[in-house]
Formats: sequence, structure tokens, C-alpha cells
Amino acid sequence: KKRIFAILLAAMLTAPMLFSCAGETADETTADTGAGGENAAVDAETEAGWQYPDVDYQGGEYRILNFDQLWNMYIHMDATEQTGEPLNDAVYNRNRAVEEALNCKIVEKNLECDSANTVTMLTDEAKTTIMAGEDEYDIMCLPVEKNLSLITEGYMMDLMAIDGLELQETWWDQFIIDAVTLDGKLYFVSGAANLMAFDSMWALFFNEDIMADHNLEKPYDLVREGKWTLDALMEYCSAVANLNGDDNFKWNKDGNAFYGISLHDSGAPEKFLFSADVHYAEAQGDDIVFTLSGDHTYAIFDNLASFLNQDMGLALKGHTTDFDADLGGYMHAFTAERTMFLSAEIKAAQLMRDMESTYGMVPFPKADEAQDNYRTTIVSTMLYWCIPTTNTHLDMTATVSEVLTHDSYVNVIPTYYDSVVEHKGLRNEGSIEMLEIMRQTKGVEIAAVFGWNASLSANIRTKLYAGDSQVASTIASAQPSFEADIAKFKEFLAD
Repeated sequence: KKRIFAILLAAMLTAPMLFSCAGETADETTADTGAGGENAAVDAETEAGWQYPDVDYQGGEYRILNFDQLWNMYIHMDATEQTGEPLNDAVYNRNRAVEEALNCKIVEKNLECDSANTVTMLTDEAKTTIMAGEDEYDIMCLPVEKNLSLITEGYMMDLMAIDGLELQETWWDQFIIDAVTLDGKLYFVSGAANLMAFDSMWALFFNEDIMADHNLEKPYDLVREGKWTLDALMEYCSAVANLNGDDNFKWNKDGNAFYGISLHDSGAPEKFLFSADVHYAEAQGDDIVFTLSGDHTYAIFDNLASFLNQDMGLALKGHTTDFDADLGGYMHAFTAERTMFLSAEIKAAQLMRDMESTYGMVPFPKADEAQDNYRTTIVSTMLYWCIPTTNTHLDMTATVSEVLTHDSYVNVIPTYYDSVVEHKGLRNEGSIEMLEIMRQTKGVEIAAVFGWNASLSANIRTKLYAGDSQVASTIASAQPSFEADIAKFKEFLAD
């Protein structure tokens, strides 16, 4: 069976830009996986000089704090048994191989995530154990944005100061490291062992059957030619938005109104800003600068206000309860074929496997054709790897972390991509190509990662959904507090 596995593996091992995002049409090539694909990856890494470290930890435990589940994403760091499911078994085999090679024991301690997905349960547990002086966890998977004081009050270690972590290597997520290393210091990280950074990439899904019914071309070529812009998306949505006899575009589960796109209401506006190269803050040299201003920024706000206006039908502010028909869950509206597009993380594909219509996937649009590349971001409430100051065996922690991440890059990530392609519903080669473009263009908004823009982005979001682009006063009133938070963090870094 034809697959894209070999292309993706080559991309991960050599990191070239396989697909042009502005002007060149890529070949939609496939290759047979064949037996021994993972061994080929291992051989490639061995030839590059990587070897298992010569250590013996005499059965010592490598203890990870994590959740048992979160938002249907793959967040697990361990698999306790083989189940026949490829990704589960790849994680299981990786961990057992690392345990045997280093003579250690990987122990994932999972908090039970409640029905409300209260992510602060993790930060609360972290703070409680550290304040009590308990050496209970070696690695903590934490939503940093929810409690930055874990860093500023000295509970987390500067990873740049820990010997044995080779954070410049390709198996660590360089797009995150580059963004959040400030003043030479880094307090959290992600790498190939943290599959949430892959599952949480934001994308636009679209219903190919509905598109064909309206004589619309699938937007793959627009992406390849660098012409997939916010204006292009709005044109697609305008072509299908229709009241169909309803009085207005307010969601009614029994209504007939059809929308251009269904949006995750609390996440989508910021993702459109990011994809249009609009940022709340940027690191400039050793400084962190508030950057939500300028003609380009306000032009994007004008466009988004027209697009997101709930009276127009181009966009439906879907409810975050994914499949709730009464509330208008953003995924329900799409799978019920009441919208042509859907904004969601990659993980959404696994939830739509029963959808009968064919759907495709493209990245979020650029601001305009002049923008040099697409911009893909991940969920803001990411569970990053942190090392608590209570950790008393840093050498072992660093070594096991490095080996786990390397082995994930070689043996788990290819299986993950294969799983996304084969089992999570990406039903055509065009979507697979788009997945690679998104992987190559990942980035993060540092203001969201550090939690500086939470209230400002919520206020802007409310205005945009009301069709109001006049956000200058909202930004101006929030800027002093925003910059004070940045200054406070810079003071911490300088200490």
C-alpha cells in the first residue's frame, strides 16, 4: 500500500525543505514503507555518530509527572503493555529498549484529568511537591502559561545549565527552543518524545464533497503557489455561506443555515493572527518587545473582523464542546456538514474517522502573497518538559531525557506520522503534503506561551466576533500592564 512514510522519514533525518510554500508545485510522490523502515532510520543515525551512552543506573527510576489524558491528544510518555496499536507499541518498545540499555526504570505518574480538563491540576501538584521539598518527580509535563510563578519563584531549573542535555540536536523542537530561550536561559522544552507538539498543530480541514458540489477547486494548488491567503479563504467561505431559509446565522441544531467555517471559538482568532505573521510580543536580541501595532497588524484586524462577524455566516463561532449538537460544537457543525471548513488541531482527524464525506487539510492562510511563508502554531496550553529544583540526580535525568528523545525521533515519530496518515483520516496525498508543510513551518507565540496576553487576546476575540475591528484602544489600555509583565520577567532573568 502506497504511503508517504519514506518522504517524511527523510525530512526528519535531513531536515530539508521538501515542499515549497511560495511558488513551486511539489510532486505528490509516495513510497512503499517496506520492511525495516525503522532499522533504516537507526542505521542513518548510527552512521551520523550517535551511540547509546555507556552508563548503568542500577535500576534507578526516571519519574515523569503527567496527565492520564487531555483533549484526545497523545500525551503519554510510557505504554505499560503492547496492544497491537502501532503508536502505543512504538512507545512501549522505545521505553523498554532505553530501560535495558541504561539499566533504569521509566515511571510515568499520571494525574487523573477531570471532566473539565482542569490543566492547573498539574501546576498545583508541581508547586505542592516542590514547596514541600519532595524529590518525587524528575520531569514534569506542565502548562507553563497557567502558572509562570513556577519559573519566576525558582521552582524550575535552567535547562541550559544542565550537562548532558544536547538541546541543539534535531530531536529537540528547535522552533520552541529558539522562541523561549531568553537571555540565554531556558526553563521548559519539548522534543520528539512529546507527541503533543505534533498532535496540537493547528490546521484547517475542509469537506471536499461540499467543495465539489459548489464547483470549487480544492485549495492545495493555492497553498503550493503561495496564494493561500486570508482573502482566498474568505472567498471560499463567501461562496457557500447561506441562510437556507433561516432567519439569521445564530446556531440552531435543527436549522438549515450553512456556514463557511466552524471555529474553535477560544482558539481560532489568535491562530489566524499568528498565521498572518502578527505577534503580541517578539524577542529582539536580548530584549522582549511588545509588537501588537502597525499598519499590517490593523489591516489584519480589519480583515478578521469582516470574516469572524457572526452576523455574516462566513464563520461560525463553534462551541468548544466538540460534538455537542445543541451548543453547536465546532466539530459537530463540520461533521454534520453544516460548514465547509473547520479549524482544529491535527488530533481532530482521529475523531472524524467515521465521517463519510472526504475531507482534506491545509495550513492556516498567510496574510497575503507577499508573506514569505506559512505560519503554523500549536496549542497554547502545551505540556512542556520541566525539571524541578528538587531533582537530586540531574545526570541521570539529562541522559535518559536525551536518549528517550533521540529514540523517539528515530523510531516513534515515523510511526506517529504513519499513524496520522493511515489511521486518523488524512485520505489523500494532498493532505499528507500539507502536513509536511505545517511541520516545517511550526512556531509559537511567546506571549501566549508565557501567559502575558491572556486577557488582551480574550478582549480582542470578543470584538472580532462582533465584527468590530476597532481594537486600538483595547490594545493601548492593555499595553502598560502587558509590558510590566514582560519587564518583571526580564528582571527575573537578569538575577
